[in-house]
Amino acid sequence: MVRRLSAEPVGVPLGAGPLHAVVLGASTGGPPVVEKLLRDLPRDFCAAIALCQHMPPGFTSVWAQRLDGICKLDVKEANPGGSFEPGIVHVAPIGKHMRLVREDDGEVTIRLDADFADSLHVPSIDILMSSAAQAFGSRMLAVLMTGLGADGALGMLAVRRAGGHTLCQSADSALAYSMPGSAVELGAVEEEVSADEMAAVITDRVRGVL
Repeated sequence: MVRRLSAEPVGVPLGAGPLHAVVLGASTGGPPVVEKLLRDLPRDFCAAIALCQHMPPGFTSVWAQRLDGICKLDVKEANPGGSFEPGIVHVAPIGKHMRLVREDDGEVTIRLDADFADSLHVPSIDILMSSAAQAFGSRMLAVLMTGLGADGALGMLAVRRAGGHTLCQSADSALAYSMPGSAVELGAVEEEVSADEMAAVITDRVRGVL
């Protein structure tokens, strides 16, 4: 089920054209939801994808390799200074904050920074989404999935304020709804989508289909 919420309309209307980037954020209960989502995305998915999943140290590299073996899209752990390429899932490594930066020549690159603020989560979904909002503005989609706490809520709000688009996992399909629910409470979510429908809805939104 897709439920449209009353987020304030800003920027390019949803469905008005193709999107260039998707940022996924998840925490508690996230790995199986993320795996299903990525497995269901089509081979010709044209946007670049950044993924931040809260995990223990050392797990993201192995998980990225596993995802690469079961998904139609290429999946890899993000490299500092690497190009944020379309059709690839770039997984944020544990222990560094991942940011997307638009360079002077227009290319978007990946930056990995040490944490100097004693952040609760490293990498932070808020930081990743906020950087993507600056890099892509109205031509991006932020997706917040199951998780405890509130990481990602402010990032979703930053995306909306930059004219970008947002959706979150529905309460009835999330193991932990506090992360998506925090974004809903801020008025930062346009659509709430069940886990089973998420891949199809994301694919449509990236293609500019409402």
